[in-house]
Order: sequence, then structure tokens, then C-alpha cells
Amino acid sequence: MLTTLHNFDGTDGVHPYGSLLQATNGTFYGTTSYCNLFGTPGGCGCPTLGCGTVFSLSTDLGPFVTFLPAARPVGGVVEILGQGFTGATAVSFNGTAATFTVESDTYLTATVPAGATTGSITVTEPGGTLTSNKIFYVTPQIFSFSPTSGPAGTTVVISGNGFLGTTRVVFACGNAATFTVDSDTQITATVPASALTGAINVVTPGGHVGSTTGFTVTR
Repeated sequence: MLTTLHNFDGTDGVHPYGSLLQATNGTFYGTTSYCNLFGTPGGCGCPTLGCGTVFSLSTDLGPFVTFLPAARPVGGVVEILGQGFTGATAVSFNGTAATFTVESDTYLTATVPAGATTGSITVTEPGGTLTSNKIFYVTPQIFSFSPTSGPAGTTVVISGNGFLGTTRVVFACGNAATFTVDSDTQITATVPASALTGAINVVTPGGHVGSTTGFTVTR
């Protein structure tokens, strides 16, 4: 059932114009046009049909936090927006505690902690715990691997971070390897029979990364 909440009659604009935007307090905000785009007689413009206005719409949604950018590796800095941050006591990335700095009541920065996985960001503050309205992606990094060459069947230890939840390890030309995630910073993989010389790629829920140097397959 459609319910009319308000009619914009010209004194406060002609009709909603553009998209509604949701603020981190849970309220939606929008604007009305000062001009009737459908050609109402009497002219078009301010103040003929009113000069438009900014309006809000509450649907009883709770407050939340948002952030940017959408993805960062471990050690990266994330900007978090919300409200009530003064006195905040904790920030976590999918349950992993992070170091943070409160810049203002509506803005703080946090560093992606070691062991963080893709998921929600939460901020604990005097008024309660706020959860992000979208998913933050922890992107993996490869720092090195050892050995750097060998035949098929060689065990290769890959060092980096952001490895928890890895779904695939690929050697050059799309050859998938069997592997074990030893920790967030280490993967042990076996060079597949069809592997060729080239980069090693690690795929996680937060994205994928390729090594900057290639593994050399010997025969």
C-alpha cells in the first residue's frame, strides 16, 4: 500500500529531484526542484514555484558507520565516518581489533590489523557498537617465496599477509596448486605438474595478488 507522507506544492519546491542519500545517522536526505520539469503554466523558476528545499525522511533505521576506501591490505589506513566517536574504545575489522585515532566526533582513522579478514568494520563508542553498512575487503600481499625455482612437486613457502580464507593459489598460465594456509602470513603450496615459469597468484575473498617476481619451473 502506498502512503503519501507529503505533497510538495511549490512553496517548498515542486517535486523531489535527484537521489535520496542516507546519512550515517540512518536518516535519508533529499532535495526538491525549484522548477516544474513538466511545464506547469505560470513559468518556471525561483520564486515562481518556490525555490526548492532540503528534506529528510526517517524510516527508523539505526545509525551505522561507513568507510573509504573499499579495500586495503594489512597496515593500510582506513577512514571511517559516523557519529558519537568521541570516547570510542574499540575498532575492529571483522572481529580483529585495530589501532585507531579519533579525529573528531564523526571521523576516525584505523589501521588494518594483522589477521584481519574481509567483513564488517565495527566501532564501539559510549552509545553502543556501530557496524558498517557494507563489507570491507582485506587485500592480500605477497612479500616473497622460497625456493624461487624447482620442478613440479616442489614445496614452495609463500610469505605475505592477508592469506586467511585463501581460495586458490595459481602458478603461471592458470595452473592451480594444492596448498595449505599455515597462517595469515604464510601459505605452503605444491608446484603443479603443468606449471610454467611465471608469477604466483593468491586469491582470497578480499581480492587477489600476484608475486612481483616469477617462480622458475625446472625440468
